[in-house]
Amino acid sequence: MKKLLLILLSFVLLMSVTACSDKNPAKPSDAAQTPDKGTSQDNNSDQNNKEGDSSKNENPENRVVATSVAIVEILDALKVNMVGVPTSTYELPASVKDATKVGNPMSPDMEIIKSLDPTIVFSVVSLQATLKDSFDAVNIQSEFVNLSSYDGLIESIKIMGEKTNSKDNADELIKGIEERVNKVAENKNDDNSSTVLIIFGASGNFQVVTEKSYVGDLVKRAGAKNIIEDAKSGFIPVDIEYLASKNPDYILLMTHANPEESKAAFEKEFSENPAWDNFDAVKNDKVIALDSKYFGMSANLFAPDAMEKLEELFYGKE
Repeated sequence: MKKLLLILLSFVLLMSVTACSDKNPAKPSDAAQTPDKGTSQDNNSDQNNKEGDSSKNENPENRVVATSVAIVEILDALKVNMVGVPTSTYELPASVKDATKVGNPMSPDMEIIKSLDPTIVFSVVSLQATLKDSFDAVNIQSEFVNLSSYDGLIESIKIMGEKTNSKDNADELIKGIEERVNKVAENKNDDNSSTVLIIFGASGNFQVVTEKSYVGDLVKRAGAKNIIEDAKSGFIPVDIEYLASKNPDYILLMTHANPEESKAAFEKEFSENPAWDNFDAVKNDKVIALDSKYFGMSANLFAPDAMEKLEELFYGKE
């Protein structure tokens, strides 16, 4: 009997030990969950890092359409994502090589633009009367910037920076431009009496360029005097007799879409029209063809380069 009781006690003790052993593995299991929590925290940390990286990515939520080359170049400098760009013969920045062509700046394809689901479309203010209603009709937000002067360029960069959450980049870009342009303006010779006639030519048609235009504004800032004063618009018809009476020291020739064609038209005009022979600028070989890369219809990021080229032209400074 005692032997049987001893066996039963041993069996109970064995079961108790086994039961305790079964409970203990729960702790390693809990410990195994700790790394899971740690992994979850690490995942959260990774997610935070990704979100931080995303914030450094120049506002990828932007889906911007630019309808002019000058605007494309500004937005590229601001590191703004563009999904649509103008169809142009001019070379565009590498950043937009995969962007969709949306047509001519003056008449962009609204269906294509709408299909791109843009957050905003930028165009020039001279086309606002033509394009604003069309953008509104298809519920596309649009902004029209003034690129008809140097001051307009600076203000346009500010606006584009604000509208695309790229204000810091805009401030930095403006600072660099203003430093170079102001340096030329400060170095100009106040005693300079050089007078200038600027002529714009496209497809055989010629217009006189005034201070109300972008290039006319640059010439004034560089210290030369445009012979056309107090004009109400940037471009006016040519009155060769009046121009001859003003007899400018320099004649600057502006070209546009097809520079070579425009230059050929200028050469023909000056060689076949004897009235130009009365101009001192022609006699003194001071008829200068401006490079359309720097001296375009619209203000652009080459403004500092253009100012430095004018400084070299008027003052011989390099």
